[in-house]
Amino acid sequence: MSLRRLSLGTSWGELTVVGGSRAGDGTLVLLPQLRLALDAGRPHRALPPMSTVFLSHGHHDHLAGLGYWASQRFLNSMGSGTLLVPGAIAADIARLLEVTARLEGGRPYEVDIVAVEPGDRHRLRADVDLEPFATDHWVPTLGVRILWRRRRLRPELSGLAEEEIARLSRSGEEVSTETRVPVLAYCADTGPELFTGCPEVLDAQVLLLECSFVKPEDLDRARRFHHLHIEDLLEVAPRLGCRHLVLLHPSRRYRLRHVERAFEERLRPLVDCQLHHLNIDWE
Repeated sequence: MSLRRLSLGTSWGELTVVGGSRAGDGTLVLLPQLRLALDAGRPHRALPPMSTVFLSHGHHDHLAGLGYWASQRFLNSMGSGTLLVPGAIAADIARLLEVTARLEGGRPYEVDIVAVEPGDRHRLRADVDLEPFATDHWVPTLGVRILWRRRRLRPELSGLAEEEIARLSRSGEEVSTETRVPVLAYCADTGPELFTGCPEVLDAQVLLLECSFVKPEDLDRARRFHHLHIEDLLEVAPRLGCRHLVLLHPSRRYRLRHVERAFEERLRPLVDCQLHHLNIDWE
């Protein structure tokens, strides 16, 4: 199955996002430059090279590829992997992988399962942190912000010559400050309460939001199961601070062309950012 591939301009650089999503069938979002998967809802050959998986919640369409990921990394000697999991389900996920490994007749997978909570910081690499946040779903669910850690010269030193800045640094004075730039926010499955509970996600340069429902008659269904309806996106559109809005997780109640037409006709005229999607029909 071919995944969709996006190349998105950010202050970090050109960010590649590869994936596919359909509610109930599977959500898989890969950031190959960071070797990071955001959910693993389907087995796919592009998944095992990701050394870290962030699992948002325990629904099957977001974790069905976990066993495949762990197994393929083990069988192909790809080294240990890291699995970030909401604390509420970490023990169950550990048992799931234990059973899968046992059924394969092999040793336990080389997976480090890390239980995370909202507000935690996980160092992905020297310049990138992952920061989970709670979403508005009907089971314990986390989204995640990807923060680029960069150092910049202290503003009050900006007029000094390079030699003077170097002298200050050699003397032990701190000449730079660290900032954390929210490059991407993945909001997983959520209802609209996310936007009041965690409004900072709207300012990520790349914002991945579900839009499960688009028809007026499905608004009650969206509320009941804590998913986003296109009406929620229309309401929040003036508050978006992102450069790129990436939509995913459409309900199987619709044909994808109808969903994409709704995005184009109703949402695109209201947003200043670039509009993309990762919607696919899994085979």
